[in-house]
Amino acid sequence: MNRKIMAASLAVLSLSGGAFCVEASDMPVYTLDGIVVTASRVPEKKIDSNADVSVVTAKEIEEKHYDDVSEAVRHVPGVIISNSSGNGQNYNSNKLYINGSDKVVLLIDGVRMNTNGLTTGSAVTLAQHVNMGSIERIEVLKGAASTLYGSDAQGGVINIITKSPQEGKVNTSLTISGASYKGAKYSLYNEGNIDGYFWSIEAQKELQGDYKDAHDHKVINDLDAKSYQFKFGKNLGDDSSVALYYSKYKSDYQRPDQPYMHVGAGDKTVDYGKKDNDSINLQYKSKINEHLTNHFTIYRNRTEFQDNYKSLYSSWLMRMKSSGMTDQLTWKNENHTVTGGVDYYKDELPEFYSYGSRDAAEGKHISDTAFYIQDVWNIDNHWNLTPGIRYDHNSRFGGHTTPALTVGYKQDDKTNYYLGYKEFFVAPDLYQLYDFGAGNKDLNPQEGGTWQFGINKIFDDTLSGTFNVYHTHAKNMIVYASDAYKYTNSGSVDTDGAGLQLTKQIGNHWAAAIGYTYTHVEGNESTKSNLNGFLPKHTLDIGVSYRNSKFDANMTGRAVFGREAGKNYQGEVPSRYKNYNVWDASFNYKPVPYAKVFFKINNIFNEYYCDVGTFSSSAYGETHDWYSMPGRNYQVGVTFQF
Repeated sequence: MNRKIMAASLAVLSLSGGAFCVEASDMPVYTLDGIVVTASRVPEKKIDSNADVSVVTAKEIEEKHYDDVSEAVRHVPGVIISNSSGNGQNYNSNKLYINGSDKVVLLIDGVRMNTNGLTTGSAVTLAQHVNMGSIERIEVLKGAASTLYGSDAQGGVINIITKSPQEGKVNTSLTISGASYKGAKYSLYNEGNIDGYFWSIEAQKELQGDYKDAHDHKVINDLDAKSYQFKFGKNLGDDSSVALYYSKYKSDYQRPDQPYMHVGAGDKTVDYGKKDNDSINLQYKSKINEHLTNHFTIYRNRTEFQDNYKSLYSSWLMRMKSSGMTDQLTWKNENHTVTGGVDYYKDELPEFYSYGSRDAAEGKHISDTAFYIQDVWNIDNHWNLTPGIRYDHNSRFGGHTTPALTVGYKQDDKTNYYLGYKEFFVAPDLYQLYDFGAGNKDLNPQEGGTWQFGINKIFDDTLSGTFNVYHTHAKNMIVYASDAYKYTNSGSVDTDGAGLQLTKQIGNHWAAAIGYTYTHVEGNESTKSNLNGFLPKHTLDIGVSYRNSKFDANMTGRAVFGREAGKNYQGEVPSRYKNYNVWDASFNYKPVPYAKVFFKINNIFNEYYCDVGTFSSSAYGETHDWYSMPGRNYQVGVTFQF
């Protein structure tokens, strides 16, 4: 394994020398060029943002042919995704972590997509956002972001920003591809902007079959998924607009009945599942005067999940709904940018059927009303101060205040330092509170704070990078107690982490990037057992890209070291569960202006690994794997553009 990592690393290092001639918008996720909005909820240069932000661009999505948002962000340093299936669309137990926390807020165009009753959080929604053609960029904000995005944003925020079609243009693309294990995908995307009316429409059908891992074990993974999405709006002049957004995802899937067999997901018994989700929102943006703007949104997200529905006593049916509104005012002058507003959402579980009977959580709901304000104060040409505060009133847990304060020092146009402290407050979800088996009505909210220090640096025209360190203290940790088979509060946990990312532009055609992430969690045994198999201590991300007028190639790799893993009855942990590295590559050739042929190979070295790691169980007396991932596999396709 180490030889593979060394060989790939040498390949990166061998690409040194030459002058740079690649547009900033085409570069990997670590560059400091361009504009971001997620850090402060207003547009700003990335180097000036007092936060650790990575951006996955539309160009990168197009060239690397990411199948869904979870695949796009899993290569971002600091992000860990643990799928309980080959791609995360099968079943509902996927996990998403940013800076060691699974408390993450997911947004589309700034609109909240989280559903409080959903048992596994944001990762499920990520994997099911498969309409990639409409995405302009994905901004990943790492670190607590409680003031602006909700006090439950302990780990960070993922903001999917959709495209804004250019005035006077209409574009259409059609993609057809086939893949290993009976995989196929058909995607159609259309966008336009005529006489002030703008729109984007996307439809996709995806098929998958059972796959084999690197040890030639067959894993049940059938999928038949359909998705639709549209955005329609009108420019009202003077930077004002109104837009309606709608998306729908529907799938039939198969999974192993017992995914934790000794040979990966080796169970041959099939469980059948269905998903039927949709989201709709209406956004109105207005420029009130030279200094003041308003952004008003109303939304509704609906999730329906049926798992193992052919079984009389082991089936699940969860119908969840989240609805809300947000109204934000932004006032800006030469030295201050003040952002304030109100957020309201209500989460409901209108129907919940599990293990042969109606669940106690059925019909339960929780609502939250919040008021927030933040001021980015530019004291002089170098120093800035950003105080903020949020007040949440939760219908179950009452009022809570989460303050935040960040100090920034901009040494010059190429160097920016920041130091900040932000608090968070995470209320238990509906499932954790009310499920008849695992629920616990006596749960208390999880709360705490995060210190973060970072540097954004442009060294020269070819090299830029970021560095950050953080410390998070959380108390009243909400964990699943396996001995009691229910959720409980389990003391406190301290998480320390660091990240370093560098981007190097090499010559007229080459670029390379490297990122290192360190994560260390300290807590009691109950707290640490809930992270078993999820969080690696060390993660190394490497990317290399080549581009010319007709051909481009990309190679990405992630190496994981020191991941915690459950021990077997002899106290041994096989090294393949703690350490692994996976490399992918994609190739695109454009023979004519309107067509592009592509080829993609995943897991080039046929590495045997599991996203989720291992766990120990006295019932089996040995270590067992969760869902071994696909071995080497391929995808080939063509995209037509009109």
